[in-house]
Amino acid sequence: MLLLGLSIAAFESVAWADEPIITEAPASPDRLGYVPRPSASYDEFRQRELHESSRRSRNALIGLSASTVVGAALFFPGLIRQCYLVQVGASTSSEEIRCSSAGKGLVGVGWPLFFGGATGVLISGIMFGVRKGKLRRLEDRMAYEKSRAVRWDPRTSRFVF
Repeated sequence: MLLLGLSIAAFESVAWADEPIITEAPASPDRLGYVPRPSASYDEFRQRELHESSRRSRNALIGLSASTVVGAALFFPGLIRQCYLVQVGASTSSEEIRCSSAGKGLVGVGWPLFFGGATGVLISGIMFGVRKGKLRRLEDRMAYEKSRAVRWDPRTSRFVF
């Protein structure tokens, strides 16, 4: 399952370029209809990067939540209904948990899913919150810089601050 997941993730990875790749310079820009795009600022690049990383964190949070739910659905019923406490000795007060074969299977599969999923939910939830906070602060700063910039107002025919 792990190898299948890794191979799917490797085949889905795509390289994204900001500018189109041109192998030859055109004789005239009008002939091919190529108009160069202005390059994006660092803030716009960082905004796209944070948006993509927050999307990946959100997807991880959703997937790990599903893993936690599946693990809990296997672990707790297996532990409650298929396992029981047994007195080890008549004179000693030690107890031992014994499970049926179905209980061993449910607990053995459910425990790693539940524990790993719960740990992953905690970590990916923190990562998602941090990345969304960074994105929100960046967007607020970009909006503030745009509102503070000097710009030409065509309606009043003057510069506006």
